[in-house]
Amino acid sequence: MLIFAAETTNPLQITAIGVIIAFVFLASIVGILGWMLRLPKETERTRTATKAVRSVNKLTRILVPLLNSSEATDRIVALATQMVRQRNGHTDVLAVIEVPFTLPLNAQVEHDEKLALEVLDRAQSVAEQCGIRNGTSVSKRILKARHAGTAIVREAEELAVDLILIANTPVRVRGNMQQVNPVVEYVMKNAPCEVLVLSQGHVAIHNGVGAKNDTMPIGV
Repeated sequence: MLIFAAETTNPLQITAIGVIIAFVFLASIVGILGWMLRLPKETERTRTATKAVRSVNKLTRILVPLLNSSEATDRIVALATQMVRQRNGHTDVLAVIEVPFTLPLNAQVEHDEKLALEVLDRAQSVAEQCGIRNGTSVSKRILKARHAGTAIVREAEELAVDLILIANTPVRVRGNMQQVNPVVEYVMKNAPCEVLVLSQGHVAIHNGVGAKNDTMPIGV
């Protein structure tokens, strides 16, 4: 009887070259994954930048005192509205009526009240142009006080705001120097939070021609 033995072959033949190729391939995969997952080394510059961004992102409650109707005031309202929209925050728009000591604090000052309402309505229009369609992100309020600066600081304390945005209204100009409104100066010195002031600039006269300077921040 004849018996035929079939020759069996090993389908997995391990050779030195195959081991080397597999090792190189595995090392390349590990290297690529390590490069993709590697976090950049934190430096003093990146730490400072990260701290600044986090600090700004925490400014979610903003108080905007309206000292008058002006382009600078409109820009302050627009800036505050855009900031709270991005952070799901809230803007408090405040108009302060200064009542003289010769009148009781609750006296009816119709002219000043009318002006305050007009300023608030203008601020509301600016907020609506920035995409605010309801009162959930912007609140309007009128306060009567003996001194506007004191009322603004007290309101900031009671509301626990993170930032005050206010437009400077220069009361007097000497040469090229712009005077800071006393109300703005008081708020900057006594506010319980950070204060950002926007200047309107002033008109400089050169040979009878007026040239308006660019609006610029004058203090934080």
